[in-house]
Amino acid sequence: MNLTFWGVRGSISAPGPDTAYFGGNTSCLQLMDTNSPVIILDAGTGIRKLGIELARNHKDKKEIHLFFSHTHWDHIQGLPFFAPLLIPGYTVHIYGPVHYEKSLEEILDRQMEYTYFPVRVAELQAKIHYHELKEETISIGGYNIRTKYLNHPVLCLGYRFEKEGKVMVYCTDHEPYYNFLGEEESEDEMNQIIAEQNGRLVEFITGADLLVMDTQYTEAEYPSHVGWGHSSTAHNFNLVSKSGIKRFALFHHDPDRKDDDEKKIVEDMQSRINAAGLAIEVFGAREGLRVDI
Repeated sequence: MNLTFWGVRGSISAPGPDTAYFGGNTSCLQLMDTNSPVIILDAGTGIRKLGIELARNHKDKKEIHLFFSHTHWDHIQGLPFFAPLLIPGYTVHIYGPVHYEKSLEEILDRQMEYTYFPVRVAELQAKIHYHELKEETISIGGYNIRTKYLNHPVLCLGYRFEKEGKVMVYCTDHEPYYNFLGEEESEDEMNQIIAEQNGRLVEFITGADLLVMDTQYTEAEYPSHVGWGHSSTAHNFNLVSKSGIKRFALFHHDPDRKDDDEKKIVEDMQSRINAAGLAIEVFGAREGLRVDI
């Protein structure tokens, strides 16, 4: 199987000459092999070009499974521009975390109300099926897919895809667990809970052939962004150093991050991993990059 990055930017799209190398489109990935339906992760602005590619050059792939990590704007805003939704004969299965106030269908339909977008959901030509997920395991097209809740201001899922002994893990929009209540009288108990939660995440990513993980902030930047729901280079180094992964893709690049600065972050992470004696290949996710797994 192989993974293609169609959007790698976090929070908001950031086109321009300073972001041209890694790309300015927001989160969208495509997981494919010859014997399985199309698997898509998130529908940021990057999904527009993916939809065109599928409609033009992969007309035999009419079954699509789209997995949302969560429903923040930068992960759903490309969905109305996804070409297969407008073409008869496609079947699109949409997955995402359970919400308590609105269904997944209501959330995604809302952005296509006539006030915001000229094409209504009722006018879409594809057959659309919605599936709400919790922490569970499902199987699709030979993939064994496991989910895990991440630490983000809205319910957010990480995904672990396993097939024929290969593993790809996608964990975007996650930050370290911490005691946000600040209750000193229960500090020991809270620290134990935090350690357990971080340990569960290590277990979730352990053994991955490829880990794609939110690394939006540097160690110096993170203290001023606590609670924003994104991780740092220092935290992710601690995670991957315990997990036995093979390849690590830094993802969800900050919209203000210039290409040269992002390249330096990638180089620093690889140097830190090398110094620790770990056999992990590090690279920055960038639009158009295809990775064989």
